[in-house]
Amino acid sequence: MSRISTAVLCTWLMVLLLGAVYAEDDSDKARTSWPQWRGLMQDNKSAATGVFDFDKGDGLKVAWKVPIGEGYSSVSIANNRAVTMYAKDGNDVLVAFDATSGNKLWQYVINDLYVGKGGSEDGPSSTPLLDGDYVFALGRKGKLFALDAQSGKELWSRNVIEMDEAQEPFHGFTTSPVVHNNVLILETGGKKTNAISGFDKKTGKLLWSNGQDEVQYHSPLLAKLGGVTQVIASGSQYLFGVDPQDGKKLWEYHHKGRGGSVNPVQVDDQHMLVPIAWNEAAMVKVSKGADGYVAEELWKTRHIKRSWNVPVYHEGHFYGYSGRFLTCVNAENGETVWKSRPPGDGFTILVDNHLVVLTKKGTLHVAPASPAGYEEKANIQLFERPAWSPPSFANGRIYARSYSEIASVDISKVDKAITIAKAKKKTVAPGSKFNQFVSKVKQASNKKMLIDDFMKQHTSSPIIEGDNLAHFIYRGDVKDLVISGDMFETGADETMNRIDGTDFYYFTVELEADAHIGYQLTRNFEERITDPLNSRKVTSFNGEESEFAMPKWRKPLHLKEAAAGKKGTLKDLKFKSEILGNERTVQVYLPKGYDTSTRKYPTVYVNYGRMAVDFGNMPNSLDNLIAEGKIDPVIAVFVHRSPNGREAFQEYARNAKANYARMMVEELVPHIDANYRTNANADARAVMGGDEGGFSAIYTTFKHPGTFGMVAGQSAHLHSAEGDELREMVRSAAQQPVRFYLDWGKYDYRNAAAEYSWGDNNREFKKILKDKGYSVSGGQVNEGFGWTSWRTRTDIILADFFPAKNM
Repeated sequence: MSRISTAVLCTWLMVLLLGAVYAEDDSDKARTSWPQWRGLMQDNKSAATGVFDFDKGDGLKVAWKVPIGEGYSSVSIANNRAVTMYAKDGNDVLVAFDATSGNKLWQYVINDLYVGKGGSEDGPSSTPLLDGDYVFALGRKGKLFALDAQSGKELWSRNVIEMDEAQEPFHGFTTSPVVHNNVLILETGGKKTNAISGFDKKTGKLLWSNGQDEVQYHSPLLAKLGGVTQVIASGSQYLFGVDPQDGKKLWEYHHKGRGGSVNPVQVDDQHMLVPIAWNEAAMVKVSKGADGYVAEELWKTRHIKRSWNVPVYHEGHFYGYSGRFLTCVNAENGETVWKSRPPGDGFTILVDNHLVVLTKKGTLHVAPASPAGYEEKANIQLFERPAWSPPSFANGRIYARSYSEIASVDISKVDKAITIAKAKKKTVAPGSKFNQFVSKVKQASNKKMLIDDFMKQHTSSPIIEGDNLAHFIYRGDVKDLVISGDMFETGADETMNRIDGTDFYYFTVELEADAHIGYQLTRNFEERITDPLNSRKVTSFNGEESEFAMPKWRKPLHLKEAAAGKKGTLKDLKFKSEILGNERTVQVYLPKGYDTSTRKYPTVYVNYGRMAVDFGNMPNSLDNLIAEGKIDPVIAVFVHRSPNGREAFQEYARNAKANYARMMVEELVPHIDANYRTNANADARAVMGGDEGGFSAIYTTFKHPGTFGMVAGQSAHLHSAEGDELREMVRSAAQQPVRFYLDWGKYDYRNAAAEYSWGDNNREFKKILKDKGYSVSGGQVNEGFGWTSWRTRTDIILADFFPAKNM
């Protein structure tokens, strides 16, 4: 972490200690409203005081709760009116509720339903703005509109894509507007100096535009820097300040981020924290000199990262998330003060010197905002379905919404402030030999000696007991130790048990006798490692992980190192696509004997080609399978993703999927057929991939009939709108002469709270294919997601598509 000079640091600390602020509002409005995204002053804070008195029995009590539809829009409140947006009856709507009673006041239909993509939910994402008699909002399809706040009647609207050449993000428009005087300001995103635009709030007329940048989860911030009101706009690459009246750019800072959620947090009239990338944030100072404004980076931190939450600043500290851990960071230098596993991943605001946190699991929590640590004072299970929006506060109440409900929560006297009890861990197989050992140590006075002896006898982890139990063990001095892996839900981890008074940690899972699993450990919240007592390691999407198998699982023979004299060749070529406008690496595997033969070979095209080579070790498997006569010799084409990360993200299942499919069919396949001896018939050509690569394989096959006669998907991405699209393609298209292979793991991506399951999606899709009359092999295995699992079934796929023939 870079440091600022002592002189600058001391000067800045004086500013912090003096409590400099950029604006104040001592009116009732500051206490009774939360009129826009991030609150009245856009700092995630309420000016209300005297809200909580936990010593006198305060707690959280639901005042009202009303069913709504899906969406990510948070709740804005002003003049006893609460507004939000959601999906309802095939449309996206903006609805106003009486903030006191929860009664619906009016509803406005924005447009027909925005169907979520890439795993996102349906419905709007932006948050409405309440400004006097106006309600301003932006639909996910690009409709910007103004309504009469009293009646919900439309005053004006415009589509920023059609009228302003705004660039639509992959997940639709999510940015929330702000207003200054008579100018409505919105981050439109675009390549024609229209990253941010100002509109006449009374008519919707475009007044100005400026900046060139991509806008995703970014919203403008109205602030004072050096006493001058300006709009701070954030995009995927730049942060810049503009004059809100005429749009003149005042300064620019190239943060070189990777998109995501770059929403600055203002500290005072010069400093702001900027989450510049998914894995770090920077403190930026903006000062005005003789030649204008200058933006400079003071320090960077990796302690606020991997979160959609916008941190809150309070008395010299930032409170936000580092991954799933609530984190307090020193604003002086970006160093961590504390991290807490409770209350779980969520969204923070500040009310009366307290953090109010709504977690993604629908729980609501209150704790003092203190560098001393996280000490919860009240909580409540507010929603059953996931919540993915920050709470709001007005009129002495907390307002929040989930995927299916909106609620208002009173702070009032309750019998019990802490209503969510800490879950007690269930002991797995209490009668096992291992648990008998744990019980013995817990009751012993010579714990260390017993553990020393045990570790001498058990030098590897996990310890497999019988056919179904796996005991993970770790020894070392750590503050926090968790285990994550296929055996747990996606995004979840489990704290390993420690025997009190020792440095011995353990965790037990019960699995099928033929299960094969990948996992990792995380020490002290941040340090993700493989199991130091397990020498078996595999690289997959989450980096290097440890693997283990239960007694009845057998390691496939094709994973052994191929004999030197049996290997084919792997040739690299640079392939330029006119359709995609980019260049990528394609690796072509030629079986041993290709150069001396005259035969034409079948081909298999592999998405995620680099990973299939590096992580799946597929060329080695091909060498073994061909040499042992298990499959017919085959040419394999490993298609790497675009070297541009943003392009690569879009190629398989997102905005560029159609062009990627065209590239495969119209450019790459003809190139391979023209330059290598291939059997160019569709029934001799296969395409395969895992996750989104599997989606692309299936999509390309149906989008361009007659190109591929065989298609394989492993843990194929069939979630959300993408899955719906493929299902409809299968149902509506005439049956093709195509054979399918689909497999998935029982321990694939899944999360009950977030309501997704790769296994269920693949199982359903296989049934749809079979009902249509297709031949579909494969099925569920007791394994997980990623290359640790997928590579073990390369032989099954290839033997199914390319069975050995007499040569």
